[in-house]
Amino acid sequence: MPHATTLRMKPGAVLVFEGLDKAGKSTQLERLKATLDPTAITYAHMPSGESQFTRLLYGLLENVPPASGLAKQLAHLSCHSENMPALVDATRGGSLILDRWWWSTMAYGWFGGGIDPNVLSESTFRDLISSIWAPIRADQILLFLNPFEDDLNNNDEVARGYQELALDHPCAHLVPAMDPDATHEYVLRFLVEEGLAGPAN
Repeated sequence: MPHATTLRMKPGAVLVFEGLDKAGKSTQLERLKATLDPTAITYAHMPSGESQFTRLLYGLLENVPPASGLAKQLAHLSCHSENMPALVDATRGGSLILDRWWWSTMAYGWFGGGIDPNVLSESTFRDLISSIWAPIRADQILLFLNPFEDDLNNNDEVARGYQELALDHPCAHLVPAMDPDATHEYVLRFLVEEGLAGPAN
């Protein structure tokens, strides 16, 4: 495999980092930023995204969350919708790397028990998510399901939700439980083997 600093993302590629909180996603994204050629790559954390409105709303949701699980997930989806034009633009001129996708909305919002099915059905919730995310298709999804420390947001149902979503998406790949250095090498090798990255020159 080429040395990490010689790798460049393929134009138009969409890579997603998903999974449980405290499972190493942020660490690996920061290491990826430090090793990939930065040319024409957009990194986006969802749902805080690229606009002041969505960053402020995300901060509010993190610090003063609504009592209703449905209200929280609808607020997340409003951030997704607001950022969609910028995400689509990013794929036209370069590559897009997403820190969380719509899977988090389903895993934590639906499977995690945050939404009362008597208020909103799963099919209606999925239809709403699909309509918002229709413009973006992930080429590959790296799924992190091995937390390195406890987090109150994680539970068995959320993990099960991620596993069920992965079964329906052949482009999803479970990242093995390894130390950060080994995981970084795994991610870089994965990008090359899947054709998402190659030599910069």
